[in-house]
Amino acid sequence: MKKIVVFFGKGGSNFLNLLKHQTNYKIVLGITNRKDSSALKEKNLPPIFISQDHKEIFEKLKEINPDLIVLAGYLRIIPEYIINYFPKKIINLHPSILPNFKGLNAHKKSFEAKKACGITIHYASEELDGGEVILQYHINPYNKTFQEYEKELKKAEHKFLPAVVELL
Repeated sequence: MKKIVVFFGKGGSNFLNLLKHQTNYKIVLGITNRKDSSALKEKNLPPIFISQDHKEIFEKLKEINPDLIVLAGYLRIIPEYIINYFPKKIINLHPSILPNFKGLNAHKKSFEAKKACGITIHYASEELDGGEVILQYHINPYNKTFQEYEKELKKAEHKFLPAVVELL
């Protein structure tokens, strides 16, 4: 059984979705920098570590030595020393078709441009939203409101992220 650590943010829906789909992996720790994350209201969560300090987080990760680290809505840049310590063990979920629209608000920027709409799951690297692509799923933005697009995007995230975690 693979040991997984999931970094999540304010909503935490991908973290909660990964919890529901555990079969050949077990989430042993959730990490967030958001005390106000909606996910924290749920019951039956694995241990949760709330911290703003990446050095503190790094020590926790070394202690656990996970098989895979999943960045799912964690909107902070992971320091190079963490990425280098866990080569090919950190994956990121990004809301655009990379290499287009790196960084924050990618889903909104891609939708407005009607270009590179969808999700990318990739290995984390020292380059922001760089790293080897594992999976990309395109979404047609035409004839949709932004809210409809966001709903379809979330549906794709919830479908493909657990599948990729299963495969790795």
